[in-house]
Amino acid sequence: MKLQVPFLQLPILFDAQAMAREVAAVDERWWRGRTERDDGNTALTLITTHGDPDSDELNGPMRPTPALEQCPYLMQALEALGATWGRARLMRLSGQAEVRAHVDINYYWRERMRVHVPIVTTPSVRFQCGEGEVNMAAGECWIFDTWRRHRVLNEGNDTRIHWLRTRSAANASGTCWGRRGPPDRAARTGGRCASRPRPDGRWRWISRPGTHRR
Repeated sequence: MKLQVPFLQLPILFDAQAMAREVAAVDERWWRGRTERDDGNTALTLITTHGDPDSDELNGPMRPTPALEQCPYLMQALEALGATWGRARLMRLSGQAEVRAHVDINYYWRERMRVHVPIVTTPSVRFQCGEGEVNMAAGECWIFDTWRRHRVLNEGNDTRIHWLRTRSAANASGTCWGRRGPPDRAARTGGRCASRPRPDGRWRWISRPGTHRR
């Protein structure tokens, strides 16, 4: 989806540690390489066509995979964001690896936004999009302009895991869509992120099942 800025941070925070525990418990056999090369890029599908964990199809009824059904907090987080979801997956990037620069040109992405939530990350991970660059912190929620050339660099030695979800841009006016991250965050990214004010100035925290946080 085309945006007026490279990055947009949403005022919602997730419990990254709870997500990381669920991800660590998922069977390693469900991870698979994203390219034909062994370049440190692997993915684990969470929502696919018919819930088939091996499907990369863009069209058809989207259903949870067996991996997602084992992750109650991830399912709760999807519900909390209140949207019609398309594909979702975990994206794992090894240390000293990169997601090469590219543009998402398939028609499927024209009216859809990609939502990123870092689960495991470090300050050495840099997400570049157009003229913008940001280090997305664990538990934050971001969208970016998929029409601009973008890439990810993991210059540290630790593995990075992002939760990547696709949703329709139509009626994106729910709990947090299109609202703004804090001013200091915009400053740390060179003023290249984010956008509309939240009326109460507060962030929404999504607790894991069985807990409550004000």
